[in-house]
Amino acid sequence: MKLIVLSVFLALQCWGENLTVTLHYGDAKPDKVIETTYSPGMSALDVLKQISRVETSKTGQYRFVRSIDGVQSQIGKFGWFYLIDGESVHTTAENFILKEAKTMTWIYKVEACY
Repeated sequence: MKLIVLSVFLALQCWGENLTVTLHYGDAKPDKVIETTYSPGMSALDVLKQISRVETSKTGQYRFVRSIDGVQSQIGKFGWFYLIDGESVHTTAENFILKEAKTMTWIYKVEACY
């Protein structure tokens, strides 16, 4: 019995967690929904890069997503923002380590201070 439990645990560690990623491109192109998996220790940016063409830029100590699949941010106008399980996480995607997340949503929208 212990061997079966250990085998299942190891299989889950190898395959990772399931994640539904939704990309809202605004008016630039139709939205895209992708089912993928992630391994322990992967960041939100790591997963985004495995499913899309992503460009980033570094400002100070922070790395920001500037383009997804050719839809480019316009600093001060439009930008890329993300949610994990429907909630804002208030950190860069590079620094957000996924744990038990089920959904990740990227939204291209008007940049605004909140």
